[in-house]
Amino acid sequence: MYFSTMDRRKFKHQFLKSIGSIQPFEQLLDLIPDVAFYVKDRKSRFVMMNRRHCEICHVASELEAIGKTDHDFFPRDRADLYVARDRKIMRTGVATVNVIAPAPEEEGSDRLIIGCKVPLKNQQGHIIGVAGIHRAVDGMRATPKSYGPFSRAIQHIHQHYAEPTDTRQIATMVGMSSRQFNRRFRRFFRTTMCQYLMRVRINAACRLLTETDHSVTEIAGEVGFYDQSHFSRTFIRLMGDSPLKYRKRHIPD
Repeated sequence: MYFSTMDRRKFKHQFLKSIGSIQPFEQLLDLIPDVAFYVKDRKSRFVMMNRRHCEICHVASELEAIGKTDHDFFPRDRADLYVARDRKIMRTGVATVNVIAPAPEEEGSDRLIIGCKVPLKNQQGHIIGVAGIHRAVDGMRATPKSYGPFSRAIQHIHQHYAEPTDTRQIATMVGMSSRQFNRRFRRFFRTTMCQYLMRVRINAACRLLTETDHSVTEIAGEVGFYDQSHFSRTFIRLMGDSPLKYRKRHIPD
């Protein structure tokens, strides 16, 4: 009877307020091996991060990263993307859920992450920063049960991105109709499968541009584009530079 009449929100807030420290939550976040967590202020400076995010930033502890930004740890194009998303969330107050982005790793990595960011407000209701989590898309081993089939679909895309892709074949592989697959894929990843595939191909192209001397035409074919102009347009749209400018920027000599 007590729980049927109590103010549950008030009960929750009073209990959390009585804890007086977020240390227990920090300890729990450090125990999640494949999920990175962080908090940033209005200037996108790190205020908190868990152990996984420390590993991504190549720092021994959270203290080494506090006060620094993504630009201190990641390639410029990726850092620019993360900071731009921070600013949009702080400007609009709208959280982003399951957004695909390049992994914040070594230059040219073709891995992707799926992340969520929420605005943080002070007691007066003013936005003072953002908090976020992300995990590697191609390493999802513990996705929610309702999204489980997508793990297999993502693995297939990453292994066969350079080949012609048949949505119906992938949908059948995971036991869905094409319509159901496309609808659920977009709902979960906030993008279409075609757009996701384009991101995988362009990330692979970034790696080839920095690690090989293959021509742009050769690289376009290697990552699944059969029209160099289409490849170049897609590359510029996603990376902000042409393939040749990207190569020159990352390999000046």
